[in-house]
Amino acid sequence: MALDQIKQFIESKGWPYHFTDVEELGSIDFEYLGVNYHVWEFRDDQCGVESNVKSIGKLEEFFGDYQNDLIAIMEKWGE
Repeated sequence: MALDQIKQFIESKGWPYHFTDVEELGSIDFEYLGVNYHVWEFRDDQCGVESNVKSIGKLEEFFGDYQNDLIAIMEKWGE
């Protein structure tokens, strides 16, 4: 399933979210402390995601082990 690790992490935190899966590519919109975040999976030359998880007002692309990279960022929230 697309973005399954990120989806499981968000569910474990109880954050409200909306998940869409189209052709095995996922998109998750979720909210944390009143701020909206987005993770959008894509396949161009390589697989990756575009997200504002690292910088709220800026979409950035992540490649490689992007699910664990984004989870590591979210785990630091609230520290």
